Amino acid sequence: MFEWQIAYRDEEGNPVELGEMLRIAVREQLLDPHTLQEITHWARAQNKFFDEQFLIEIEDTLEQFAGFRVSWRKHPVLIRDVEDGVRVEIEIRHRQRAVGFQAMVFLLIALRRCEPPNLIGRRANPKELAQWTPSPDAIMALIRAFSVASRAFQEDMIRLLEGR
Repeated sequence: MFEWQIAYRDEEGNPVELGEMLRIAVREQLLDPHTLQEITHWARAQNKFFDEQFLIEIEDTLEQFAGFRVSWRKHPVLIRDVEDGVRVEIEIRHRQRAVGFQAMVFLLIALRRCEPPNLIGRRANPKELAQWTPSPDAIMALIRAFSVASRAFQEDMIRLLEGR
C-alpha cells in the first residue's frame, strides 16, 4: 500500500491532483451536476472540523532508551474505507512549511489496484511510474475528507466544487 498526501491546488491556485480528478470526472460525466450540487451542499453544512475537535496528546513515561526519555505522541486519525484496497485518512501532523500542527488528507492505495501490478514485493525503480484510476466514490470521499479536515480546507473545497 502506498500513502499519498493529496493536494487539490498548487501554489498559484491551479487545480492539481484532486482538483484534476474532479475536473476529469465532470468532463467524462462520472460525476453529474446533481451529485456535485449535493456534495457542495453537504460541504457547506459542515460546522465541526477535525483540527478543532481533536488534539495531539503527549504521554511522558519514566522509560529510557539509549539515554533518551521515552515519550509517546498520540494523534487521532479519521479513516474511511472507500472500496477494496483504497482508503482515505485525515491525520493531524506537523505543518510542513510552518510551526504547529494541521490536518492532512491522505489517500492510501493498495499496490494491487495499480498498473503495473508487478510492483508488489519489490522496490520501485527510479522514476518508475504506477497508474491508478480513481472511482467517483474515491473522489467524493476525498472531497468529504477535505470538507471536514479544517475550515480553510472546507472553504477551498466549496470554491473548487463551484469552479472558482
